[in-house]
Amino acid sequence: MVAARFQIAVDTLGSESPTAQIIAGARDFIDANVDCDLTLIGRSRDFSCFPESRCRIVDCATAVPQHATLLDVLRKKSDSSLRSGLSLLADSSVDALVSTGNSGALMVLGRQIVSTLPGITRPAMIKQFTRTTGSFWMLDLGANLARRRGLLSEFARIGSAYANSIGGLKEAKVALLNIGTEAHKGPQYLRDTAVELARDPQVNFVGYIEAHALFDGIADVVVTDGFTGNVVLKSIEGALGIARQHVQHALASSDDSKHEAVVNKVNSSLNAQTYNGASLVGLRGVIVKCHGNTNHIGIRSALALAKHEIVAQVPQRLEAQFEHLPDLH
Repeated sequence: MVAARFQIAVDTLGSESPTAQIIAGARDFIDANVDCDLTLIGRSRDFSCFPESRCRIVDCATAVPQHATLLDVLRKKSDSSLRSGLSLLADSSVDALVSTGNSGALMVLGRQIVSTLPGITRPAMIKQFTRTTGSFWMLDLGANLARRRGLLSEFARIGSAYANSIGGLKEAKVALLNIGTEAHKGPQYLRDTAVELARDPQVNFVGYIEAHALFDGIADVVVTDGFTGNVVLKSIEGALGIARQHVQHALASSDDSKHEAVVNKVNSSLNAQTYNGASLVGLRGVIVKCHGNTNHIGIRSALALAKHEIVAQVPQRLEAQFEHLPDLH
């Protein structure tokens, strides 16, 4: 029996990081994953270090800039590397796409080219976070800024289905991010969403959760709007960076002969790049979005996540769970 091989596309343009960092991370990934090949989209001259047997090249010199407006995306960037990658995903030429490009462009073009799954109005950004007892997932992390009851309820269903397919959680505990846990706290759209989720048999709703309790094991899936979620995500990453600096400084000033090994472990566990990559779920394909300032470690991590979602058949399993559900809107 021939082992399955996976083809993952990498959009190497449109990043705030040097292309060399993306290339280095991609090379690290294929060196460690013999069952994966890459489709590299960008300037062909940048890919000379890749073995021809493990990659194919889509020559493209046009990127969607980080500052591009949606009008630019829809009208002026028809030949961009991001559009090329999404088109390859839409026609099943690749199994997944990893991009560091413009988030708004990825959302708009993803819906236009790849299309949403039946029963899903808008895709959402979801990310896994590690805690002392397992993991939890949070969405939306920036794909949607709208604050609507029906949309948050949809995210709760998406998050539950994702935690089931990726984490194997049959009845994931779902909570709404709020400024307090009391029923009367928060804006009206959150209180209305809580009532709706409490009545939804497809969601194991456990109530509200505050930001300081995210890592306490109260919820497996945390639901919020894209604006709030993105602020929380970047706050967590900033706190990780500060903690890493303090621990490194303390260890470097100690006389413990073993501190080098400890420093290396701390560098890995507190390095946000190690956990880089959020998934745009709800579309007919696997898409992983990286920060614009991603380094080689972040790209390698994002590619590993894309492979994990391919193996877990995330889009197919979300579609199976949504196709029979009643419309929330």
